Amino acid sequence: MSDKEIPVKITPPRKSRTTGMLLLLLLLLVAFGPLLASEVPLVARVDGQLCMPAVQELFGSAPPGPGDLDWQSWAKSLPISSHDFAWSTPWPHGPFATDPKRLRAGPSLLYPLGQDDTGRDVLARILRGARPSLLLCAVGVLLAAVLGVVLGGFAGLRRGLADLLVMRLLELFLCFPMVLVLMALAALFGNSSIGVVVVFGLSMWPSFARIVRGELLTLRERDFVHAARGLGLSETRILLAHLLPQLRGPISTTAAFCMAQAVVAESTLSFLGLGPGAQSGSWGSILMQGKQSAHLGVWHLWLFPALAILSSVMLCHALAERHRTR
Repeated sequence: MSDKEIPVKITPPRKSRTTGMLLLLLLLLVAFGPLLASEVPLVARVDGQLCMPAVQELFGSAPPGPGDLDWQSWAKSLPISSHDFAWSTPWPHGPFATDPKRLRAGPSLLYPLGQDDTGRDVLARILRGARPSLLLCAVGVLLAAVLGVVLGGFAGLRRGLADLLVMRLLELFLCFPMVLVLMALAALFGNSSIGVVVVFGLSMWPSFARIVRGELLTLRERDFVHAARGLGLSETRILLAHLLPQLRGPISTTAAFCMAQAVVAESTLSFLGLGPGAQSGSWGSILMQGKQSAHLGVWHLWLFPALAILSSVMLCHALAERHRTR
């Protein structure tokens, strides 16, 4: 037998690939929901002029249909010989179109997830509900990460009085449960998206600050940090260029866990009929409809939004585990 080593090809775990694909799908739902499920066409030509109603809906509101018709009625009324056309989105049903003849109808071939108590398509509502459910959470976690990294880095590098002040501030913010603060905010200011983002940021920054501070207390005594100080680099330059790159794994893990916490908090708020998500059709508001109709045996109205929330939380935990083991 030869003593020569045989190189072994290491393939990425299948679980990591699946997690990445699910994350990409979730980001597509958040960013391009109106382009995936809408009752207005993706591209249409009206009287020889091209327009993109679904794209306009993505950045605001869709234009009204030609004449006195809605877009779907106009598309059905087009003669075969007409030069005008309408290309629908991948899922041609929107979250606002109602069918009074199919109230609380169960899953079918035309509507795989059934319809709600006003005849709206549940699949379209879940696809479009990803944006209000997750966008505010992501922005809130980003704000918390910025605050936590800055304050935790300041405390970990400076120590002394700065560390004492940041730790006392951290303990103060940990005294207030996020859901209760969100409910109080909704009672005072109504459906304020900015308020929800601020509460998310203020509630979750201690998680980032503790991780960053604890890691910096160890890293600040490493040889490369002493060498950087000896070369005259400022504390800010050392933090941004040399220390924070070492903390990408812990920060990413914390962000994933905080995102899962924010999804649950936002869904709870919408389930209670409070906050901006309750008005924009987030998953929590769909789940509330399911709860109100559960005694009638309408199972699909609570099952599918609950699965959407559960899947998002499990995906966040899978991402946290993936970054933790790197």
